[in-house]
Amino acid sequence: MQSAKNLIRFFRPGGTPHVYNSPNPPLFQRRSPWWARWTFGLVACDAFMTGSAMDLTWQHWSQPIDGKTESEVPPHPEYYNLRPTWQRLGLCLGFFVGGVAASAFLLIAGFRYTKVLDVFPPLPKPMSNSRISKNAAQAAQKTQEERRVFLQSARHIRSRGVTFPLSQCTLHRGRADSELLLTVESERGHWYIGLDDDAIIDGKKYKGSAAREVILKAWKGGWIGDDLYRATQPTTPVAR
Repeated sequence: MQSAKNLIRFFRPGGTPHVYNSPNPPLFQRRSPWWARWTFGLVACDAFMTGSAMDLTWQHWSQPIDGKTESEVPPHPEYYNLRPTWQRLGLCLGFFVGGVAASAFLLIAGFRYTKVLDVFPPLPKPMSNSRISKNAAQAAQKTQEERRVFLQSARHIRSRGVTFPLSQCTLHRGRADSELLLTVESERGHWYIGLDDDAIIDGKKYKGSAAREVILKAWKGGWIGDDLYRATQPTTPVAR
């Protein structure tokens, strides 16, 4: 039962359903890739191709009679017999598993591809030390503890998405400066955040490490993975 629940979490991650209605631009937004917009069409094509391959294999996968090779017999049906059941069944099973895996990958990837990310409520504007009162400091601390992350994947429609407590979220470095990965406690897998030319960060266009820095400045109250922390630290030249 637990394994089934874990598998479902890949297709439908947890979180609190939320409708995004902020008047300000989100911290991160990006248009869904083409394969995410056409997922159900691709799944339908995959089902058709898989079914056709299984039907052809089961109905027509044959071999020459009397143990002869294909070069020794003419290409006519009367000179061929269907292959043994175990061979045809095995290949059909391979086609079926491959088709299901391809469809599952498309569906899971759609839920893990981040289209909109935001952190709310926004941080209060910085104040000078002379103007910070005890109550203001406590209010700022409470705001930071109550902050949440809004995630809208390629599978969500309109302004719908899910939220998680920011304190349970961790940002990791991707394969390059143009990628971030987001993990959440008690959630399996990760969310992909692409910081490429199509991404809009806080209403503006940034590239690579500059986009990453803008996101990290708003990530107060969340966690940062060791890999991302090392990538953001300035390198010190070695004296010779």
